[in-house]
Amino acid sequence: MRGRLILKTGAVLIVLLIMTLSIVAFFFRKSTIESSKETAYMVAQVIRSTLTSYMVMGTMDRRDLFLEEVRRLHGLEYVRILRGEAVIRQYGEGRHYEKALKRIEEEVLKTGVPKENILEGKDKVLYELVIPYTASSRGSVNCLQCHNVREGEVLGAISLAVDLTAKRREALTTLFLYGGLAGILFMMIFWITLRHFEPYRRLFTEIERVLNRYKDGNFKERVNTDMHDEAGDLAKEVNLVGETLDRTLSNIREKVSMLIGYTVMETENALKDTEKIVEELAKISHFKRAIEQDLRKDDIYDRIETVLSDYMSLDKFSIYEVDERKNAMKVITAHGEKLWCSEIILENADECRAKRTGEDVDSAEFPCICPRFAFNDLCSTQGIQYYCIPVNIGGKVGNVVQIVYEKEMDMFIRMIIPYIKGYLQEASPVLESKSLMELLKQQSYIDQLTGLYNRRFLEEIADKLSAQVKRRGTTLGVLMIDIDFFKEINDKYGHDVGDRVLKEIAQVVKSSVREADYVIRFGGEEILVLLMDIKEDMSEKVAEKIRRNVENKTIEFSGGVIKKTVSVGVSEFPKDCEGKIWRCIKFADVALYRAKEEGRNRVVRFTPDMWVGEEY
Repeated sequence: MRGRLILKTGAVLIVLLIMTLSIVAFFFRKSTIESSKETAYMVAQVIRSTLTSYMVMGTMDRRDLFLEEVRRLHGLEYVRILRGEAVIRQYGEGRHYEKALKRIEEEVLKTGVPKENILEGKDKVLYELVIPYTASSRGSVNCLQCHNVREGEVLGAISLAVDLTAKRREALTTLFLYGGLAGILFMMIFWITLRHFEPYRRLFTEIERVLNRYKDGNFKERVNTDMHDEAGDLAKEVNLVGETLDRTLSNIREKVSMLIGYTVMETENALKDTEKIVEELAKISHFKRAIEQDLRKDDIYDRIETVLSDYMSLDKFSIYEVDERKNAMKVITAHGEKLWCSEIILENADECRAKRTGEDVDSAEFPCICPRFAFNDLCSTQGIQYYCIPVNIGGKVGNVVQIVYEKEMDMFIRMIIPYIKGYLQEASPVLESKSLMELLKQQSYIDQLTGLYNRRFLEEIADKLSAQVKRRGTTLGVLMIDIDFFKEINDKYGHDVGDRVLKEIAQVVKSSVREADYVIRFGGEEILVLLMDIKEDMSEKVAEKIRRNVENKTIEFSGGVIKKTVSVGVSEFPKDCEGKIWRCIKFADVALYRAKEEGRNRVVRFTPDMWVGEEY
């Protein structure tokens, strides 16, 4: 850690030093160039004004002396006066004409735009500047009076160079001194930083040692430090965590040991010791925890079935579920026979003795005690026995487990019955919870007024139905039903009578189709019927049956009687649409509106000409 701290701190300080020197060098260079540029422009202006005066006064013979004096006073490398093409044409090249022009000078004479350049060599640095003179009729001197040129044409240029070699040496000396001082300062900062962080480094090393011990399960180690700032508080927190874990794990081991009745040998690794004890406890509650994590009741039933067949080695048994609402029983599973009891219990649960009494039914204690056992003849002649265990769900019998066995297995069955009851007792509250959840889910799918399925149920099953119908290669009939002139009932008799009419007609529709079909309140007074696995083109016949049954229905209420009619739109999936059933529902709705347009109280089968849209 110390090495990493030195490397990182040193790297940061070196980067800062380089950045600082680079910034200082950049601005020193920039200020030097700007100063030289300012001086060069000033010199060029003085030369221009002086030479113009010489030309006006006719004393141009003093030019060379003046230029040399300017070069000497301002420390210039050279200064040259260049003639433009217009002046050369008018006055000739002159005795001081520069035949070998530099590229920068040619560009200025050609474009009339000032140019600058820096020539950096090993021994010398020059700043070159070329400033053009352009003809102007404005100002104190009218150039056009003496020169045969156009306004703005280049008359010539001043080319000069400033020697920056001395300033470069000065800059390098300054940077060297600054770098030395900054380096000394940074070394001091580096040393102070290391001394300041050394206690923290030692603390982190100590914390790392203790945490490694915690990782190995030893929570008795503590961080040793004499620091009293935030770092010292951190050490105290780490020690507090260790103390808490050590105390908590010790309490867990003691209490679990009391629960399971024995103590596991302890080692220095408290984590592994606690893990072993928890494993012992997990074995005790494994079944319960497993069923509590199951999503559905069917998963729990599968697990009970596995216990009976695999763990208990039973080959003949049945599991029944009681439907309290219908007072009927449903077979969950039947091993060894399709059904061990009379089918009457599937319609009337009270025919089951175990369900009705809530007590165990044991044919060994009372031979052939239950008249609803389907094989009582074998019970009396061949020694077939049965034992039925009711399972209480929410204070009522919710399930019945029936065990069928040969007489010679009686002792084995007597031995495992308590264990089976133990499993069932653990499953009882979980089954109750799942039953309540399923009931709540079913209620959320039921329209409270009519008792029909609601739109939410349709949205839940629509895609599944589409896939099932396609997979089986069958036909799904889609009927959209609307009560004719329903609004008149609400307006004339009130909404209570309207609700009564809607409920009565909903029941007529429901009783007119099979139990496997779906009847859904689609919205308002519209009812959707989905006919499962119907023969192709049979949907119209079912729709007509519904229409007749509603037409013949007399609805009584306190103010008299009402007879209503319905209009029905019919489509079939997938005959009328290849996609999903939503499109066929729309087609049935379109056919329904055609039925209303044609006078109501009729059935209309959807045809392609009724739909003009390209996409639903």
